[in-house]
Amino acid sequence: MSFTRRAFIQRMAQIGGYSAAFSTMRTLGLMAAPGISMLPQLTADFGKGKKVVILGAGIAGLVAAYELRKAGFDCTILEARNRPGGRNWTVRDGTKVEFTDGTVQHCDWNNGGYFNAGPARIPSIHTHMLGYCQELGVPLEVEVNTSRSALMQADVLNGGKAVEQRQVVHDTRGYLAELLTKAINKHLLDEELSKEDCARLADFLHGFGDLNASGNYAGTTRAGFTTQRDAGLTQAVLHKPLKLTELLAADFSKGEFYEEQIDWQATMFQSVGGMDRIAFGFAKSLGDVVQYDCVVKEIATGDSTVTVAYSKSGTPQMLIADFCICTMPIAVLAQTKNNFSAETQKAFTGMPMTAQFKIAWESPRFWEKEKNIYGGISFLNDTVDLVWYPTDRMFSPTGVVIAGFNLEREDLTDKLTPFGALPSTQAKLDASRAAVEKLHPGCSHLLSKPVYVSWAKIPYSLGAYANNRHVECDAAYAQLDKPQGRTYFAGDYLSHLVGWQEGAVLSSHHAIERIAKQMQS
Repeated sequence: MSFTRRAFIQRMAQIGGYSAAFSTMRTLGLMAAPGISMLPQLTADFGKGKKVVILGAGIAGLVAAYELRKAGFDCTILEARNRPGGRNWTVRDGTKVEFTDGTVQHCDWNNGGYFNAGPARIPSIHTHMLGYCQELGVPLEVEVNTSRSALMQADVLNGGKAVEQRQVVHDTRGYLAELLTKAINKHLLDEELSKEDCARLADFLHGFGDLNASGNYAGTTRAGFTTQRDAGLTQAVLHKPLKLTELLAADFSKGEFYEEQIDWQATMFQSVGGMDRIAFGFAKSLGDVVQYDCVVKEIATGDSTVTVAYSKSGTPQMLIADFCICTMPIAVLAQTKNNFSAETQKAFTGMPMTAQFKIAWESPRFWEKEKNIYGGISFLNDTVDLVWYPTDRMFSPTGVVIAGFNLEREDLTDKLTPFGALPSTQAKLDASRAAVEKLHPGCSHLLSKPVYVSWAKIPYSLGAYANNRHVECDAAYAQLDKPQGRTYFAGDYLSHLVGWQEGAVLSSHHAIERIAKQMQS
């Protein structure tokens, strides 16, 4: 009996679930592998009789329990919050946003509006995360991460009036192509390129910048029209090119190159109804494995067991396990009693916790009706430097728009950003509204019911993520990659996809692989 590849993969999925099917597809060369998983293929009774306590029901903790349970381990997740997901958190009607300083906000948006306070998109190259969504039955939809109809605004450009992103992108390309063509014509590149390659480059630049027959940039249909194409005798009129000196002064490099970042390139996805649908999908599968309102008080790790003291709804409890996978944020671990080595305790403060914020408003969808903007992000050179339009439920009466998503203080210097230095929450909301007004004059009054999430003030997080991208963090990364007795650390900060759910998945797989090796040895 012969098998097609499809049938073979389906049979592998029936036998070993997602991880077996996924590995089979990788082996057959049917999937790209931008992040290599270390998840071992374990038998269904590999962990029989072994108990694992997992600290934290974020994506890393949920994935750990999900995979270990398949291999026969007895798993318990202790989660301090009353919900799964950790930083995978969707704010919607009924959500309470509470800060460590006691500030409380209540969300009361209408018509199913929501926003993802944490992760809000899944790149198509984050295949492990996409695979889990498929296995758990979490429906996905396309997330429009970039739109050429979105706007860019700087006081030094176009008299301060916002322009379409397509104008900035294509006028910049046109001017660059013209300048490089002039350099070729003046033989300034003769020492770098052969005569033939100069000619080829000139031909390429003509198309790249949409230059005219003289090699000059005089505008392009790519940048759009001031008088639109129509029927009858009306002639379309192109946008007059923006001034190069103003484009350089405005410096829209963040917005122009946004979609070129490897993890922000199309195609992007989001889970229908909010990113937390993924966390709830895991939680539904795991059932009472996940224990909520369990605040860890102390971790005592040894050569053969781990003891965790915690309070469940205020009542002291204790749990002894053969292994522990600790996915608690390191800022929280730094405040939690433990018997880890001095080097490990030092490492808890060796990666800065990123102080990101997001501000979201409920509003009629003026960006769709007046500017034909459907998803994507507009950029400004201002205290609040971007406005992110919703992809969900397009054409509906209202939507939730994010006006502000950046840092409140710098990672390494701890210096406040201009936004972080604003004196009050009201001042920050005012800056958020002002950004919308600059992009969409006369529309900011339509914004209502703001929700401000400052991750540095969110209990049990104390930051958006531990940023390991700085060379100064290498020692802490290496130290936390080492187990402490029977305790293994996991989270996106122990991956090279920090800040992404995919990184949390890969780190969790890595922890499972090391537990398996320890048992096998």
